Amino acid sequence: MTGYDVIIAGGGPAGAAAATVLAGAGVSVLVLDKADFPRDKLCAGLLTWKTLQTLTRVFGETAASLQALGVINHASDRYRIRHLHHELSGGKLVYPFHFVERRVFDAFCLERARAAGAEVRTGDAVTWADVATATVRTAQGREFTGRRLIGADGAMSRVRAHCGVDTTRWRDEMGMGLEVYLPRAWLAGRTGLHEDVTADFPTIYSGFIDAGYCWSFPHRDRVIVGICGLYHGKPARMIRDCLDEFLTFLGLPKDHGLPVRAHPLPYGNWLSRPSFGRTLLAGDAAGLVEPFFGEGIHYALRTGEMAGRACLAAISQGADPAAVYQADLEREIFPELTWAKHLRNLLYWFVRSGMILPVRAFLGGGGVKLQELVHGMRSFRLLRKLT
Repeated sequence: MTGYDVIIAGGGPAGAAAATVLAGAGVSVLVLDKADFPRDKLCAGLLTWKTLQTLTRVFGETAASLQALGVINHASDRYRIRHLHHELSGGKLVYPFHFVERRVFDAFCLERARAAGAEVRTGDAVTWADVATATVRTAQGREFTGRRLIGADGAMSRVRAHCGVDTTRWRDEMGMGLEVYLPRAWLAGRTGLHEDVTADFPTIYSGFIDAGYCWSFPHRDRVIVGICGLYHGKPARMIRDCLDEFLTFLGLPKDHGLPVRAHPLPYGNWLSRPSFGRTLLAGDAAGLVEPFFGEGIHYALRTGEMAGRACLAAISQGADPAAVYQADLEREIFPELTWAKHLRNLLYWFVRSGMILPVRAFLGGGGVKLQELVHGMRSFRLLRKLT
């Protein structure tokens, strides 16, 4: 079969969510991904309340069922935010943070798309796309045509590369994430470690990078520590220098011997109109990542769901999918990204200027409202309660 109702480039959370929505409605769907699943994906793997709401809506799963399936490997009802040695905020959460290993989580999502009826071809990358005709070619020389195309193939999207996007603007606020996985067996018995490395709850740090933050996130068998931030015209190696400073702060030896992994991070460069011809872009491919904390899993799942429903509206009702998708994004996604970016720029300016008191006042004074902001119960727009 070479013709489909919808072709989806990318089998990560955005592509899997779109495929599940469409295939579950009886639409013929082809998902193409360059990797064979399960595959590794760099990510701290934190699921917020709003993420779990989307997982329930799209896949019919709850936090409890995902824990029973082994997809969620750790949960924490506490958190902490620090600026270097100074605690800015912390305590008990209004809703627990849940943690997943992306190798397991992404394979689960893609398998749900397959179970819904989507055809899945892995190990075959999309290398070329005609966005006007929803036609793609793959590394194995195959060509497929659909009525619609969804580009959900990540920050380095090949589909987006054929959409005529301004690459200079795209790179202007492209960030980078660096991560180190610390196996708990490796940590056992080591002395001189900062307490946050062995804690069973997540900690976020400021003070190590001008426009970004560091983290220590617990999982069942490992602790993931890392850094993310903007280049701001500086060489990428400078972010690695900031990471090394953070690792030293945590008490890790300079010769730790553990691999440092890097990945690109859309960090405020989302596309205001991610539709081109018969093609929609979702998730990281459209830069749809929250630009304050860098949360990507929720926005991948949610915009993948939106893109899938927009294509379904086109196929079943004759609607304009670009208009449907755009309206959904402008109602729910774009306002949050815009206000999150305003908040990020303001707080990072205070940090760069050495004015920590306003940052501490916001983070410490936010209390429950700050937690609800992170979980998606409140808006980044003046902390308004969401319904």
